[in-house]
Amino acid sequence: MKSLKNILAFFIPLLSMLIAFSIYLLINNVVDDYKSKISRDYSIVIVSNVPIIKENISELAGIKVERIQALPNDKIVAGIKSSLSDNSIELLKQKLPNFYQIYLEIFPTSTELEEIKQTLLKNKNIKKVEVFYKNHNQTYLLLLLLNSVSFILFFIITLFAIIIIAKQIKLWFHEHNVKISILRLHGASILYSASSILNYALFSSFLSFIISAGFLFYVSNNIDVLFPLELQDIVDVEINLGVELVKLFLLSFSISIFTIFGVLLKYKINND
Repeated sequence: MKSLKNILAFFIPLLSMLIAFSIYLLINNVVDDYKSKISRDYSIVIVSNVPIIKENISELAGIKVERIQALPNDKIVAGIKSSLSDNSIELLKQKLPNFYQIYLEIFPTSTELEEIKQTLLKNKNIKKVEVFYKNHNQTYLLLLLLNSVSFILFFIITLFAIIIIAKQIKLWFHEHNVKISILRLHGASILYSASSILNYALFSSFLSFIISAGFLFYVSNNIDVLFPLELQDIVDVEINLGVELVKLFLLSFSISIFTIFGVLLKYKINND
């Protein structure tokens, strides 16, 4: 019964942390995939007096420019040529500035859009910049918010998990202080003396990893658990489960091991 209590003292905070981390990983994958999708369709339109060369605008607000595409003036003229004479059309073509679409590698935030606009307008040859603030995707902003909230939640739970695990280890040392002292008098190392608490921690880490891995697998195949049906087209992403499971495994064991060794080191310093 006491062994079960010791295991649960590690298992519950670790599982809570890993579940929060799993949710963060899922939302982060959705955000990255959605960002990649909409970046292929989104472009910034600029009006310039001179031809624009991509090499001159390779990066904007820290985001690499994927390509710059010229908009043919013929398309612009085609909409109004019915009311103009041939000479007027030719004159209009000569006077029209150059129109370009700038495609970025990733979808920018509203702050980055403002910085991009100001950067482009500093070029005296660029007359106008249209970044389409009103069309800036609200769903993307919502996903970014969810991503930030899930990370903050994971961070807070991780802090509490470390505190709870550290307190549990200190309590165990306090309860077994006499036993540890006897073992150390007979030449046992502090690591050997604390082998039972280390075993509890490792077993709890493995058990919490297995359950959180099952949770990640289930939710990744039933994403509607986290997102409403209206967002199914957006959140329908393929997640590299192998990579994400490795992250869960490393986090589960590293938190336990580093916390234990931290407490062990402090105990050794205070009692040597």
